[in-house]
Order: sequence, then structure tokens, then C-alpha cells
Amino acid sequence: MNPLIETALILLGLQSLLALLRPPAIGFLPLSLGGSGLLLLLAGLGAWLTGTWGTPLDASAGFYVALLGALYLGVGPYLREYLVHHEPHRARLEAFLLPLFAAAMVGVLLSPPGYTFLFLWEGMALLGYLLIALEGPNGLVGSRAFFLASRLSGAGLFLALILLVRKEPLVGGLGHLVWAGLVLGFGTKAALFPLHAWLPKAHPVAMSPLSALLSGGMVKLGLYGLYRAQDWVGSPPQWVGWLLVGLGLTGAVYALARGLAEEDYKGVLAYSSVENLNLLLAALGAYFLLPNPLFLLAFFFHQAAHALFKGLLFLGSGTLPVRELSRLGGLHRLLPRTATWSFLAALTAAGLPPLAGFLFEWYLYQGFLAAPQGTGAHSLLVLGVGAVALVGALGAVSYVRLFGLTFLGQPRSPQAGDAHEMGIFGQLGMGVLAGLLLGLSLFPAALLRPLEPPLYPVLPLFLALVGLGGGLVYLLSRKPQRAYDTWDCGFNQPGLMGSALTPEMQPHALGYSEQLLRLFPFVELEAHLSREGMLSPPRVRLEVSDWLLALEARLARGYTAFAHRVQHLQSGSLHLYLLLQFLALLFVLGVVWR
Repeated sequence: MNPLIETALILLGLQSLLALLRPPAIGFLPLSLGGSGLLLLLAGLGAWLTGTWGTPLDASAGFYVALLGALYLGVGPYLREYLVHHEPHRARLEAFLLPLFAAAMVGVLLSPPGYTFLFLWEGMALLGYLLIALEGPNGLVGSRAFFLASRLSGAGLFLALILLVRKEPLVGGLGHLVWAGLVLGFGTKAALFPLHAWLPKAHPVAMSPLSALLSGGMVKLGLYGLYRAQDWVGSPPQWVGWLLVGLGLTGAVYALARGLAEEDYKGVLAYSSVENLNLLLAALGAYFLLPNPLFLLAFFFHQAAHALFKGLLFLGSGTLPVRELSRLGGLHRLLPRTATWSFLAALTAAGLPPLAGFLFEWYLYQGFLAAPQGTGAHSLLVLGVGAVALVGALGAVSYVRLFGLTFLGQPRSPQAGDAHEMGIFGQLGMGVLAGLLLGLSLFPAALLRPLEPPLYPVLPLFLALVGLGGGLVYLLSRKPQRAYDTWDCGFNQPGLMGSALTPEMQPHALGYSEQLLRLFPFVELEAHLSREGMLSPPRVRLEVSDWLLALEARLARGYTAFAHRVQHLQSGSLHLYLLLQFLALLFVLGVVWR
């Protein structure tokens, strides 16, 4: 193994050991988690850019090791300050589990397909579940959803790997069965639509740095597994590519529309992660169908960009006094540095040029348009251009809504006026991710060099846009100015009773996106009138209903009813247990006899 990676894993192990011996030992997190991140970043980039490290750290695994290292480098200093505000016993557990969780993700990347890989995969899932469950009653639903999704993912991978480790070749339908297990196992972890339902439940309830690791790192391992499956199994059948393209594009549109109906800040980020992951799955599926290097460029580049900007946004959410968008506002005055980091990440996520999110969409557009015409089903890939265009427009609206309602305007509640910036370690962690994101946006060729990418002039375009914006600001500053209160509209007249502007006059989180949501019938807004008293004015409360969530609830109730019926088998009857064992033995003998 590479000595840099060995040292990084030793640092992570020492951090967990220190958490047991010297609770909570959070002061060493910048050195242990952040230092291991720097070592992993160097080792991973070395393997990715040169491809000379050899097994188990080849070029593809090196890319993901570097991605995890960049996240650890930012999350390590942030955690030191974040955990200070936690109860000591809980901080001790988190300081013990988080390095193990980080080490398990690295171990997955270094393991060949087999039982070791499955063991580390399940260990990673168990540690993630425990970290979410530490949130207490607030994290109960999210931790259960994460646990059930992990069981589904593990079942799919067990089915696939148990066939892969056999000595016999995969003949007949076994190859299709292996790919079905891989798509189920890795697709569930990568939030493939409609297997994504666990992510919007689990990520919002996790603590902010853990959400950054989950969304920026852990879910990428599902994408890694599907990509590496080509080396393990061989070329995927056509149905795998079409499944990933169809479900990926559908899931991206669904997730953005559903995110526009979300009021929780981290909930919006979670649905945005579903959108980005499904676009990445669509790019990978298109590459399976048509091995165009543009799809591969989009697939690798956006994973790095998404890890950085989503990690930055989740870390920024840790400074918010409340998470409901309708109770936030005006935080750019109280949190100027966090607002700056979040603004950079939001611009990137919205796909504005020349930042990294735009380059990803640019590669996708070119890849779909390059699909050969008149070649049967492959010509359908051109329709992906329309889906990507719709996703780009919805993504821009989503992040204008998220950033505007959170940081601009006036505070919508007393709690919004109690926000405080993170200290030096928290700002250092966010600054590291922001610096890496800006560097990736301005110098994408530095990361994509092994793939020999076609690039537009990124740096000159950035300088031109900065110059144009600066010139516009200068010209406007030279003109006469008149100041008005926000949305004056005839209000706020001096001496006129009842005319002063109030925070309630600002857009509501659901009211902002209501007109756009009318285009998507699967998301419904229901208005309810309520009064606090007979003389108080009525208030309108909007509730969101989603047919997919309703279907999931029905399936859950059906499964619960089935489980209650199956529990009757556990009646304590020895005769029944012997009968079940006898029937299982007959089944195994029948399989072996065939």
C-alpha cells in the first residue's frame, strides 16, 4: 500500500483511540482528519494524474481517494469547532466514530470485489447509521431510512459478489443477474430514482459536517462501484445503460421540482444532491451506451465539483440559527463570511459560467448532441439535451430561492437575528473547500489532464466577466442614487399608521415557488387557514403532498402488515422450527442437484 495512505489511516485510527483514552479529544481533529485528508489528496492525485501507483490504488481509485481527501481536509478543522458545542459524551462518540467512518470509505476504494469489499461496505453503512442515530429522536426517521437503504444496497451487492467470486464464468443469464445486483446495490447508495427516498430523510437530520461527508463522499462510492463494475464483470448489457439514462434524467427533474417545495434548508440541499447524482448516473449510463469521452469527462469532473460545493453548503448550514427558509433572511449582515462561501457554492451549483457546474453541463450537452443520428435507439440520447436544459433552469431557480431567502432581505423571525459566525477553525475548513472549488473552476485541465479534455477558455472568460461586472458597478456608482426601502410600493409613508414594512411582506418559501410548481402535477400544495384567536387575522399555511412519498408510505404499511404475519412463525414451537429447517434443507439439495 502507498505509504501516504498508510499514514493517513494510522492518523484516523489514532484519533479514534484518543477519543477513548482522552475524551472527547476533539482538539486533534484538524491534525488527524485534516492531516489524513491532505495525505489522501496527494496520494490520490498522484495515482490519478500519473497512473503509476499500481494496485490497489490505480488511476480510478486514486481519483476517489483524492476526492475523499479534499473533503476530510475541509471537514477536519470545521469539526474541531463544531463539536465543542456538543454534550461531552456525545462529542466523544462522534470523535470516535467519524474517523472510523472516514477510514471505512477509503478501505472500500482499496478493496477488490469480494468478501472484504462487502465487509467494509457494510461497516461503512453501520457507522453512518450510528452517527445519524446520535442525533436522538430528531434523527430517528432519518437513521431508519438510512439503515433500510443500506440493507437493500447490501442485499444487491451480496447477490452480485457471491456470483463474482465463483470460479465458473458467467454464462447465460448470470451476467444479467450480476448487473441487476450491482445496479440495485450501488444505485441505492447513489440515490438512483426511485431508490433515493432515504437521502432526503437522512442527510437533513445528520449534523452538518456528517452531511458534508455523506453527500460529498459516501454516495460517490455508489458511482465508483458502477463505473468499476466494467473491470469486474465486463461491458454492461444495453438495458443497464438505458435504465441509468432514463431513471437518471427523470430523477433529476423530479428532485429539483420536489426541492422547490421544500422549506428545510438542508432538505433543499439533499434534494439537490439527488438531482446531481441522478445526472451523474445518466452520464454514466450514456457512456455505457455510447463510449463518448465527453460523458466520461462530465462524470468525473462533476463528482469533484459536487463534493466541494455541496460539502461547502452543508458546512455553511451549521451556522444557521434555524433551518426553515420562511424564518430566515438577512443573514449576510450577521454571517458575511459564511454568506460569501455559500454564494460561491450556490453560483457553482446553479451552473453559471465559468464555474465548475457550467463545465459539467457543457460536456453533457456536447455528449448528447454527438449521439449519431439514424442509428436506432442511440438517436434517443439527443432528447437528453432537453432534459439537461430543464434541469439547468430549475437548478438556477432553486439556488436563487435558497440563497435569497436565507441571506438576503430582512430577518423573518427573532431567531434569524441570533446568528453568529464560526470561529477561526470553522472558517478555515470552509475556506479550504472554497479555495479548492475556485481552483477547480478556473483550472479544470489540472484535474482532467488524464482524459485530455476539450476546454473553452475558462480563465480568460472569468477575467472578462469580472472586468465586465466591475465596470458595470463602477458606471452605476457614478450615477445619481436615490435610496428606498425594500419593496416600498407606496408603503412606509412617514406619519401614516400601519404602513411600515414588516418581514411578513417578504416572499414565503413555498409562495416563492408556487407558480413554478404548478407545472409539475406530482407535487401538490394544499392551503390551510388557521387562526390563533377569534380576533386575530387568519393565516394561510401551505402543506406539500407528493405522490411518491404517499406510495412509499403505503408500501411501508404493507410491509409492516406482512412482517406481523410472518412473526407468527416465531411461536416457540420446536416442531415448526424443525419443519422449516427440513424444508430449507430440501430446497438447498434441490439447488445443488440441479
